[in-house]
Amino acid sequence: MLEDNKKIAKDVIDLALGYGTEQVSVSLAKSISFQVDVRENKIESLQESGSSGIHITISKNNRRSTVSSNDFREETLAPLIRSTLEALPYMGEDKFYTLPDPALQGRAPGDLEFLDPDYSKLSSGEKVKISLNLEALSLNTDQRLKTDQSFYSDSKSYVVHADSNGFLEGETKTLYSMGISMIADDIEPKSNERESTNVGRKQTDGWYSAARFHKNLTSPEDIVEKARRRTLRKLGAVKPPSQEVPVVFSSEMAQSFLGKIASALMGENLFRKQSFLLNKLDESIANAKINLIDNPLLPGKLGSRHFDSEGVQAKPLVLIENGVLKNYMLSTYSANKLGMASNGHSGGISNLILKLGDYPEEELIASVKNGLYLTSMTGQGANIVTGDFSRGGQGIWIREGKLAEPVSEFTIAGTFAEMLNNLKMIGNEIDERSSILTPAFKIDKMMVSGT
Repeated sequence: MLEDNKKIAKDVIDLALGYGTEQVSVSLAKSISFQVDVRENKIESLQESGSSGIHITISKNNRRSTVSSNDFREETLAPLIRSTLEALPYMGEDKFYTLPDPALQGRAPGDLEFLDPDYSKLSSGEKVKISLNLEALSLNTDQRLKTDQSFYSDSKSYVVHADSNGFLEGETKTLYSMGISMIADDIEPKSNERESTNVGRKQTDGWYSAARFHKNLTSPEDIVEKARRRTLRKLGAVKPPSQEVPVVFSSEMAQSFLGKIASALMGENLFRKQSFLLNKLDESIANAKINLIDNPLLPGKLGSRHFDSEGVQAKPLVLIENGVLKNYMLSTYSANKLGMASNGHSGGISNLILKLGDYPEEELIASVKNGLYLTSMTGQGANIVTGDFSRGGQGIWIREGKLAEPVSEFTIAGTFAEMLNNLKMIGNEIDERSSILTPAFKIDKMMVSGT
């Protein structure tokens, strides 16, 4: 199917050029997917589907427009291209839009292990059994728990990019995931020191696994056990008193934090002056222990790619080195606006990696006499324009280096600059279920506002 899609893309390029387009690029995708959700030993929903889409950007005389369709036939696309060309003179001029420099385009060498050769071996019935088995395992864990939902999903996608520079490449990827969510009634607080804020409420949590290869999924037993512990640890939560304390970010919360840093490093936000990191290249912006890299060439990882969404060859990019900001992440357009060169980041990050530190998560926690282990954040208070950070949270209080009572209904606050400079202890274990590959870490001080 990939070769068929590449031929379609090539034909569309030729068609658009034949109508008088100066520059044209085509992104084409097809996918097949399966999803089953189970609740109370019954299938709640089951979906097997296919999807397709093509996006064609044409430009002439510094004017451009994009047309989209899910019908790849020439008799459908030809009139769309013609009508778009006819409308171009009425578009505003944009001298910054160009195709990438052909010298930057290409396919990075090597096998990035995107495609599971066993994708078609599992039947639909076997996939349903996986989800049912997850729920069955959960019923034997703890009488306080009920299963909210268990799921299994997989997909196979074919993606092609081509342009009038002569670039024509494609990739086929598989992706699997399965997981479970649980519910527990919050009846009484775990701590006698403060009244629980959640009595009478239901607490929910869960766990899931995601991987390119089915064999690399976490075992159902481990998924259920992690979901059990995460749900039960929320029971009896109290509001912490307001104070400035060290905060240990779990790996999931570390991913959320670094995702915001990545947004502040994206060229689109920089040229719009919507980033607190504008004009900070070669300046120290973080603790010297922080080394952040975007690496698209890691086999089997979820964010890996041979080229970006414009066909620029994928290469590792150092973003922060020993606390110093070294590079932004640039597409062709944002690079043109900033007077720089694309570095293969049209479409965003690939695998964003915080260099591992020396500490297991247990040692991060043990280093805190009085502070917070942060497990969840809510709200939209991470502002990459001003650099202010303020979000609601849930977690577990740390006393004398040990996890104590669960806490909720509080806010953690600071600024990105303060947090980056106070991030001095970094963990040595990575959660690989995301394209943001970061361990847990400790920020020496943040304001926790509770009671």
